[in-house]
Amino acid sequence: MNPKPKILVTEALGPQGLAYLQQYADVDAHYLLDPALLPELMDSYDAVIIRSAHRLTRELLTGHPRLRVVARAGAGVDNVDLTAATELGLAVINAPGANAIAAAEHTFGLLLSVLRNIQKGDRHVREGGWDRQAFLGRELYSKSIGIIGLGRVGREVSRIAKGFGMSVIAYDPYISDDIFRTHGVIRVQTLEELLPQSEVLTIHTPKTGPRLGYQQLATLPQGAVVINAARGGLIDEDALNLLLEQNHLYGVGMDVFSKEPPPSEFKLFNHPNVVLTPHLGGSTHEALAEVGVMTARGVIEALNGNTPPNVVNVPIPPLENAEFQALDKAAGVVGLIFSRAVTPAPGSLILTLSGQIPSSASLWLRQRVLAAVLSERVDDRVNTVNALLKAEAQGLHLLIEEKFNANQPAQMGLRWEGDPDSTTEVWLTNHLPHLKKVRGIPLDLPWPDQALMTWHHDAPGVVGKVGTLVGEHGINIANLHLGRRVQGQDALMVLTLDAEVPAALKQELEDIADIRQVFVFP
Repeated sequence: MNPKPKILVTEALGPQGLAYLQQYADVDAHYLLDPALLPELMDSYDAVIIRSAHRLTRELLTGHPRLRVVARAGAGVDNVDLTAATELGLAVINAPGANAIAAAEHTFGLLLSVLRNIQKGDRHVREGGWDRQAFLGRELYSKSIGIIGLGRVGREVSRIAKGFGMSVIAYDPYISDDIFRTHGVIRVQTLEELLPQSEVLTIHTPKTGPRLGYQQLATLPQGAVVINAARGGLIDEDALNLLLEQNHLYGVGMDVFSKEPPPSEFKLFNHPNVVLTPHLGGSTHEALAEVGVMTARGVIEALNGNTPPNVVNVPIPPLENAEFQALDKAAGVVGLIFSRAVTPAPGSLILTLSGQIPSSASLWLRQRVLAAVLSERVDDRVNTVNALLKAEAQGLHLLIEEKFNANQPAQMGLRWEGDPDSTTEVWLTNHLPHLKKVRGIPLDLPWPDQALMTWHHDAPGVVGKVGTLVGEHGINIANLHLGRRVQGQDALMVLTLDAEVPAALKQELEDIADIRQVFVFP
C-alpha cells in the first residue's frame, strides 16, 4: 500500500478544506508559517498550499523531487512562478470562482456606500447629527453598468445588477457570444465603446487585464462611479483622484490598490466621496470555506494523477465535471494503451478527435494524451503540465485531426502518421471509455481497471493456455475479448481480471510459443 502523501498548508485554509485533505493525506497546517522557514521544508512534502503571505519563486520550487503539486487558496496565482512550475512538471492549483459571489456582493457594497453615503451618514449619526439633506444619495435603478471582464465574478455582478433594474453592458474579448446571451448582457467590442455608456464602471479581470488611465476614464459619463474590487493597479489611482477633483466622477470605491496597504500619502484618502476597504472582496465565511474545499479537492486530484478542472498551467476547457472527467480518463487510456502496445516509429503522432468532443478541449486533450504516451518513454517526471516541453525535448510531435459531430459518441484515435495499422481507438459510452481498436484490430470492450493484453499468432490453443496459466496464479477472469483481422494471422486478446498480474505470470505467458507480446494494465 502506498503511503499517504504529505501536504504542507502555510496559511489558514478553513476547517472544511483541512478536513477534506486529512481524509487522504498527512497534513501539517499552519495559521501563518514564517516565510523564512518555507525553503527548508519544501523537500519534505508532496504538495504545498499557500495563500497571500508566501511567494513560490523559481528558486524555491527547484530541486525538490518529491514535490508534485503547489496551490494557492484563492482566485489568482500572482505569487507563483507559473513558468518554472510548468517546466518542473508541478501542477498549480487555485480556486477560481469560489469567491465569485463574495466579490460581486462586495462590489455592490462599495457601490451602494458611494451612492448612498452610507459611511458618511454613519459617522454623522455617531457624532450626534441628523442632517438628512446633506447625505442625499443616488439610485442604481435604470442606470447603466459597464463590466470589464465577464468571467465568474463579472457574471455574478451582472446578475445582481439586473436585480437592481440596471442595464448591463460588458467588454470581454475572451468570452463567447453564448455566455453574453445566456446572462442577458449587451456585448461591446471595444473599451472605447463601453466607457462612454457606463454610468457605473467596474472591472473584474486578472492582473493581465486592460490598464485604464486618465484618457480612457475621462470618456466616462459626467457623474460616473468607478469600482475596483479585482486587482490593484488596473485603474490609475492618480487619474481617479484628478477626475474627482475635476468633478467629472461622482465617486470611487476601491478594495484593491497598486500598493497594499496604500501609503500615507495616498491621494484618494483626502476625497470625501471615496470608499476604501482592505482587500475584503473574497473575505466571507462562505467564500473562505468554498475556497478551502475547492483547493483541497484540486490538490488531491492532482496527487492522484488526475487532471483537476482548477489546475492553472493546463489549458482546461469549460466543461461540466462529468464530461471533463470522462474525457480525461479516455485520453489517459488511449495514450497508455498506444504507448505500450504499439511499436514506436519515426514521424509524428496523429490524434483524431471526433464525435461529441467540444473543440475547446483539443489543446488540453493533446497534452493529456502526450503525457500518457511519454510516461512510458522518459524516466523523469512527465504529466499533463509539462507534456509539451517533454515532447519537444524528445523530438515527438503530435498533430490533431478534428471531426466533431454532435450526433456521434466522443471518439479518440491515436496513430503514427502514415500507418493506419497502428491506430488505437477509444469511444466514450455513458461517460465510460470503450476500447474499439488496438494496432488497427477491432475490439469492443469497456476498459477495465485491471487488464492483460496479448499480441499473438491466431492459432488453436493459445486462449486456453493463457486461461490456464492465469487460473494457476489464482486470478479470476471476469471477461475475455478477442480481435483479429484475418484468420490465422495476428490477433489480440484482452482479459479483464480481478487482481493484478504478477511478474512471474507475465514471464510465463511470454514463454508461450505463439505469444509475441504481453501487456499489463495499469
